[in-house]
Amino acid sequence: MNNQPMIPETMEQIHQRMDELAQAGQPVAEDDLIYQTVQDLLQLYLDNAEEGHYDSVKPVDAQTFEFVSITGRKIGEYQAHSDSLVNDFKANDFKMLLDLEAAANRIAGNR
Repeated sequence: MNNQPMIPETMEQIHQRMDELAQAGQPVAEDDLIYQTVQDLLQLYLDNAEEGHYDSVKPVDAQTFEFVSITGRKIGEYQAHSDSLVNDFKANDFKMLLDLEAAANRIAGNR
């Protein structure tokens, strides 16, 4: 069994993870943790859709992640619906999870 901490999926879980990191002497800013969480979730959904880690999710800026093929070619992107990915997650974490999964499935389906 892997020892990786579970990826937070809600703001409540974000705050729990922040507390765990702070207690471990590794404090992290809420927005930084959310941004990393969104990237990690999108990668997880992509790996699941492709049944393995073939393509990667790369950060571009506060509003965009790129999907990059195993050969390094850009094959798509995921754009925030608001001014930032972090604010999308804060506004409606559940809707964002559905959006991320749909985007990953689209990329996997186009392969």
